[in-house]
Amino acid sequence: MNLNEYKERLTILLEQEVITDKSSDVALQAFKELLKILNTTELDQAEMLFTHLPMALTRMSNGENVEGPAKEIVNEIYDSPHFLIAKTQVEWIEENWNHLLPQEEKDYLYMHYSTVLTINVQGGVKR
Repeated sequence: MNLNEYKERLTILLEQEVITDKSSDVALQAFKELLKILNTTELDQAEMLFTHLPMALTRMSNGENVEGPAKEIVNEIYDSPHFLIAKTQVEWIEENWNHLLPQEEKDYLYMHYSTVLTINVQGGVKR
């Protein structure tokens, strides 16, 4: 998915009133941030992460909570070689969202980021 494709996805979610303008803005900036970190113009298999992100931010702004992933999955995420980058990206989101995220949401975002990073970083070297 490239930047234009992501903008189209966000526009659809906004038009359907599934996400807020603020969550769309933060998600778009997070997408750009990850492109910059990976020094690429396209992310493979990032649709799940970057659809989840604005929807999660909208959910949180509406006061809705979610149950986090299973403990076994969380342990696996924290052992990922890409966990530190994922954690840094989630901290970036919190800073730009101007709110702390609940741990359950952080764990889902860590999971999605770790997956996207695993797919888009080959042999530990940025593509």
